[in-house]
Amino acid sequence: MPDAHESNAAPLDLEDAARYVLHEPREIARVLQSLADAGALISAHIMPGGLPCPTALLDVDHDGNVLIDGNHQESINQRIASAHHLTCVSQLDRVRIQFRLQALVRVDNDGRVAFSAPAPDSLLKLQRRELYRLQLVPGPVVTVQVPPVEADGAPLQLRVLDLSGGGLALAVREEDEGRFRPRSVLAGCVLRLPDAAPMQVQLEVAHLCRREPVAGATLRAGCRFVGLSPQVEKQVLQYIFRVERQRNARERRAV
Repeated sequence: MPDAHESNAAPLDLEDAARYVLHEPREIARVLQSLADAGALISAHIMPGGLPCPTALLDVDHDGNVLIDGNHQESINQRIASAHHLTCVSQLDRVRIQFRLQALVRVDNDGRVAFSAPAPDSLLKLQRRELYRLQLVPGPVVTVQVPPVEADGAPLQLRVLDLSGGGLALAVREEDEGRFRPRSVLAGCVLRLPDAAPMQVQLEVAHLCRREPVAGATLRAGCRFVGLSPQVEKQVLQYIFRVERQRNARERRAV
C-alpha cells in the first residue's frame, strides 16, 4: 500500500473537462491495465465527503472490472465499503487519469483486504500537451502579484496574457525587465482568477521576449509553475475548462 502522504491529487469536474473523457470500454480497460501494470499510486476520494486515501489497482479483467487494494486502517475500509463511489485520480507518464468506481464489494485477496468494482463508465485522460494555453487578452482579467525585492518596495501587479496547467505568460514593462531573467524563481507570488480567492504560487521564468504592447507592457515573460499544490492546480484547470466551455457556447450561438 502506498504511503498516505503521497495521495494528494485533487479531482477535477468531468463536466468541465468533457472533451478529454473516454467512454469506449476497451479504451478505458487499456488505460486501467496500464495503471495496474505500472503499480501507479491512485488517490481514491471517498464520496460523499471526499476523504482521500491511497490505493492501487491490483487487477483488471478483460471487461475492465477492477480489483483495488484496501487500506491498513479498518475504519477506512469500512468507509470505502459504504461509500456511494470513489473518485480515483492518478498519473502515468505525465498523463493525468481520473475515474469513478461504484458498487464496491469488499473481498479477500490472499489474506489482505481488497475491493472489487465494475468497470467505470468513463475515464478522464488528460495529457500535458492537451493543457493548451488559454489566451486571456482580449478576455477576462487574470493577474499575478509579484512581491517587491526590497521590504519597503511596492509589489508588481501584472496582467496574465495566457494560462495553462503548467504555467502562464505575463505582460512586463521595460523598467521591470531585470526581475524576469530566465531561470530566476519568483517566490511568494499571488495569482488572482475571477470569482476565486487569491492563490499563492511560485514561478520560474522560462523566457523573456519583446512583443506588441499590451496594457502598456512591451515584454512577455513565459513562466512555469513550481511546486503547484493539487488544490491550486485544480482551480486553474477548472477555470481554463470553464472559460473554454463558455467561449465554445458563444461560438455555437453565433453560427
